Amino acid sequence: MDDLAQIRTLMSVPPPTSEVVAEGRALLTAAFREPTRREPTVGRVRRAVRAARWTALGAGLLGVAATAAVVLASPEALVPAPGHSVTALSAREVFLAAADSTSRTPATGKYWVRRAVNGSQLGAPDNRYIIEKTTSVETWAPRTPGGRVWLIRQERGTAPATPEDEKAWRAAGSPRSWTYHDPESTLHAEPGERHALWDDTGKSLTLLGVPMTPETLDALPTTPEGIRAYLEKIITRGYGAERPGMNAELYGYGTRLVMNFPVSPEVRAAVYRMCAALPGVTALGKVTDPLGRTGQAVGFQEGPAVRTRFVLDTATGQPLASESTYTYRGRRYETYTAIDSIAWTDEEPALPTEQSPMNSPAD
Repeated sequence: MDDLAQIRTLMSVPPPTSEVVAEGRALLTAAFREPTRREPTVGRVRRAVRAARWTALGAGLLGVAATAAVVLASPEALVPAPGHSVTALSAREVFLAAADSTSRTPATGKYWVRRAVNGSQLGAPDNRYIIEKTTSVETWAPRTPGGRVWLIRQERGTAPATPEDEKAWRAAGSPRSWTYHDPESTLHAEPGERHALWDDTGKSLTLLGVPMTPETLDALPTTPEGIRAYLEKIITRGYGAERPGMNAELYGYGTRLVMNFPVSPEVRAAVYRMCAALPGVTALGKVTDPLGRTGQAVGFQEGPAVRTRFVLDTATGQPLASESTYTYRGRRYETYTAIDSIAWTDEEPALPTEQSPMNSPAD
């Protein structure tokens, strides 16, 4: 898999291919492919696949997967898991509480550092069981315009997704690697080496094709009305003649903005307040995220089978994770992006020996 080509337009919307729509294989492998370029979607199915792929980027640079991720699942899959208590908070109350808790202390430091873990499930090449790949993604974004962005990735390994899948894996001979041919890629059970990608063009962090440079981030509106108008503009421009469900797109791109970019506390609070006012936002209760932390989950329903799920800490206003689940031919697949930490620092990144430019000319 060519990481350099796939990360070139980080955080922009990945293009669904004809295989994604026509063939089940592309739908499954999309969960761990990283985005390559911005492209408007065509219909609800392509929008769902796009978001699932973005989330898995394994949703890629910042997690770069969802970040309010799309859930394609049966209604039963949307019910909180047994043992998870459901609070009385409405979705509006969750967002407003997070907005009120967002720190107003000015952030100081040379770099914005985001450490995340991405997980994605897909069918084994023989489709006899499901495997799960996890990736550590560490992003260093400079405060100074024109500074160098660093992305440090490490494959943490691949393993059967559930105990049932492990049984099928053992029956298949307990393979330690899995090779796919469309696209050509191999996943390994053992962790990989750390690899650093760098960019100093200012175009590696993008939202729907718009570079999120320090200047752009500093100029973002700090009111819910202002941030809505800003997002509506780039969504309309990004989709062209297509007419997406604007509320769903505002929710999706708003939550991505706060989860994946070094926005100010004021911008984060504005996004939360914008989301609190969107029709269709629902509370999914108190849940445990992939890193074992407890947070409030909120979602957005678009049609009978598409829902986003976004987990946040209402006490601090920090986003915790995005998770997506979709079903295909009776099987359930999951992807997630969980933020381990977000902070500003004056330290320099501990870089591995293997380094490459993000914007390599080879596509």
